Amino acid sequence: MSVSVILVSHDPGLARHWQAALSDVPARLLGSFADLHQQSVQAGSVVWLDADLPDLPRGDDARWVSLLADARVVLASANPQRDAAVAWLEKGCAAYCHAFADADTLRQIQDVVASGNVWVGRELMQQLLATVQRAAAVRAPAQPDWARDLTEREQEVARLVAQGASNRDIANQCNITERTVKAHLAAAFAKLGITDRLQLALRVHGIQ
Repeated sequence: MSVSVILVSHDPGLARHWQAALSDVPARLLGSFADLHQQSVQAGSVVWLDADLPDLPRGDDARWVSLLADARVVLASANPQRDAAVAWLEKGCAAYCHAFADADTLRQIQDVVASGNVWVGRELMQQLLATVQRAAAVRAPAQPDWARDLTEREQEVARLVAQGASNRDIANQCNITERTVKAHLAAAFAKLGITDRLQLALRVHGIQ
């Protein structure tokens, strides 16, 4: 079943950029948050929101409650900030990104979010993983229960992810393709009942 997609921006240039990048995804284009609020948003819809909308509500506005409950929101800023990324992801957004990211990145975000997962940019992910590693350093070593059902290669990939390595880094270190890295990660996620790299890092470090 296809996922409904709504693009919300008052900037014609940004709207064209999104439409070009997501040309294979049928999408409605709206010009303001008020327009969006007046729409019936289908549960599970992906809503791309321009963070520079003149009428974008503050984070504590009640309208966010229903929107974030029904939709998978991608908040896109022309000037993304790490603290804002953390705040909006904690609030329930499915992604926070640069509004004018390249087409491949925008399509990747759409695919990740449409599948029900959370997208976190590489820079923010590196910072979060660094925080996890610092937290793990002050804890007593935990028994690696997470590794029990994983193959040796899946364990190796998981440990490298927990150290902040990218798929390309892992592929180079393990002498395998990036496609194989993704396959090992997908298998590890399924066995551990998790959905992203941050959760995997927390599990490997014994924090979660």
